Amino acid sequence: MTRQLEAVYEQGVLRPLEPLSLPEHQHVVLILEVGAEKAGPASSTAEERRGELRWLAENSGPYAGEWVALDDCRLIAHGAKLADVRAAAKAAGVPEPFFASVPADSQTPFGGW
Repeated sequence: MTRQLEAVYEQGVLRPLEPLSLPEHQHVVLILEVGAEKAGPASSTAEERRGELRWLAENSGPYAGEWVALDDCRLIAHGAKLADVRAAAKAAGVPEPFFASVPADSQTPFGGW
């Protein structure tokens, strides 16, 4: 699952500005955007990334357990390590790729009727 949220760094700890429903000791991967302008509502972010979200819904199966870098509806790079995928996206000249970790579990959660 990929989720974007804001946090504040205080006394050596990143504190999310909204509650997280994670179990204790859950490991997560953070991608920091330091000093970024405050993001608008989540719906605008989802709207801006509609192509990437559609690609994930329709094409992510073969990349289970990997990281992917997307630019709209186009796969830029994929691999086991985020650093390698990020480097490949940079080498491809994509200025702001969308990174996502595709769950290793091949079953897609049920999302509605």
